[in-house]
Amino acid sequence: MTAPGINDHLAQARDNRAYAEWVFITAQSDPTALQWVVTAAFYSALHGLTAYPIGKGIVVKNHTARARALADPNSGVPRGVQTAYRVLEEASRGGRYELRAFTSQEVRPLLDQQLAAIAAFTGM
Repeated sequence: MTAPGINDHLAQARDNRAYAEWVFITAQSDPTALQWVVTAAFYSALHGLTAYPIGKGIVVKNHTARARALADPNSGVPRGVQTAYRVLEEASRGGRYELRAFTSQEVRPLLDQQLAAIAAFTGM
């Protein structure tokens, strides 16, 4: 089995983003569904920003290594993209572990601003 490459991660990022959008559109009044929308959005960002370092010859295999690679001043990842990733990560963690309930008014900007910024940067 070979390790996933750039295109594999970008495809997964796109699929996760499409899934997040689909769940949002079909169940935006369901608090549990909105938690999963946020989680899918985070994992979309994660795969997009896993693909990016691979293009620079850096393979990240966990959250810590990814965070380190993205924060490296030589990585070329704009500060706004790093911030968008952290916002999505914190929101996802809140939904998964702290049982945070989201409203559709809170989730829509996560998709349209944070995830969109990462998508534009990574080409996902």
